[in-house]
Amino acid sequence: MSTDSRASIPGIVKDGVIVPQATQQLAEGTHVEIVVEPESIPAELRAEMLAWDQASDEAWAMIEKWEAEEQ
Repeated sequence: MSTDSRASIPGIVKDGVIVPQATQQLAEGTHVEIVVEPESIPAELRAEMLAWDQASDEAWAMIEKWEAEEQ
């Protein structure tokens, strides 16, 4: 593990559960962030994520428009 505030621990999905592949155990309740390698993302999930990103962009555009109208 690194000495900064973040560490990268490889893992693998087994029976739908992420299993860390590290020699050290993480403390119960440790907050983690899961990053999926791009080549591992199924095409269907990639399309869904893209749709959410586009919806998010549209939502931000609407918010910015409303804020400009209020001023």
